[in-house]
Amino acid sequence: MGISKTYLITFSPTGTSRKIGEAIAKAISPQYETIDLTRPATIVKTIPADSIVVFSAPVYGGHVAKTAAKRFEKITSNGANAVAVVVYGNRDYEKSLEEAGHLLRGNGFKVTAGATFIGEHSYSTPATPIATGRPDAADLEEAEKFGAAVKHKIENGAEEVDLSKIERTANSISTNLKFLVGAIKAVATKKKVQSPSVNTTKCLHCGQCVAECPTGAIANGWEETTDAEKCIRCCACVKTCSQGARTFDSPFAALLSKNFPEHKPNHVIL
Repeated sequence: MGISKTYLITFSPTGTSRKIGEAIAKAISPQYETIDLTRPATIVKTIPADSIVVFSAPVYGGHVAKTAAKRFEKITSNGANAVAVVVYGNRDYEKSLEEAGHLLRGNGFKVTAGATFIGEHSYSTPATPIATGRPDAADLEEAEKFGAAVKHKIENGAEEVDLSKIERTANSISTNLKFLVGAIKAVATKKKVQSPSVNTTKCLHCGQCVAECPTGAIANGWEETTDAEKCIRCCACVKTCSQGARTFDSPFAALLSKNFPEHKPNHVIL
C-alpha cells in the first residue's frame, strides 16, 4: 500500500513532542504537513484514507494533555493509518498511550504503531533537573529509525496494534512509594501552585509569553499576570522568557528530580 500524504498532528507547548513527531514524520516523508494544535484555534480537517498521521502529544499527570485531546476532536478520517506517540517527563506515561490510541480510533483512524518517548519535564530547572535536554540526538535518531520502520510496515500491509502490549520501563515499588508519600506531604504542607510567578522588575512586556501560551492565559500589556483558570502549567512561558522573569515553583519539581533521575529508554510498538 502506498502513502499519498503524511501528516504530523501535534500539541507541544515546550517543543519536545513536536521534535519527536517531526523526526518520525520526516522519516516517513520529507514533505509531511504539520497540523499544530498548540495554539488556541479550532481546526476542522478530514484526513484522506490513503494517508498516514503521526499524532504526538505530551503526558500530563499520566494522561494525554486534555487540551490536545479537546483540539483533536474535529480532525477525522475514514481509515487513515496513524501512529500514536506520547512524550513524558521521566516518571511514567501510565495509560496515556492507550488514551492516544482511543482518541485516534474514535475519530476514524487505524492505529498501526505507537511509541513512548522521554522529553524534558515542564518543571525541570537547573536546580531540579528532570530529563534535562531530552529528546537529545540519540532520541531523535531512534525516532527517525522508528519512522522508517513505520513506513516499511505501511507499504507492506499494516495491521493494527494493541498499544497495551508495548514494552514498559517500570519504576520500582519503593520509588513510587517514596514519590507518593512526598507528594502527599507536599500537598498537605504547601499551597498548590496554580500558575507561574512573575518578577515584575525583570519583565520587559515583550509579549513572548503571550505568543507562547497555548491557552491564552496571558494577555498583551498584562504580561505580569496569568489567568490561573486558563493556565495548564505547561511552563512554555517560563522556558521561553529571555529575561527569566517567569518561574513556576511547584513542590513536585524536587520530588520528580530526586526520585526519577535515571536515563530512561524510549519504547515503540509496530
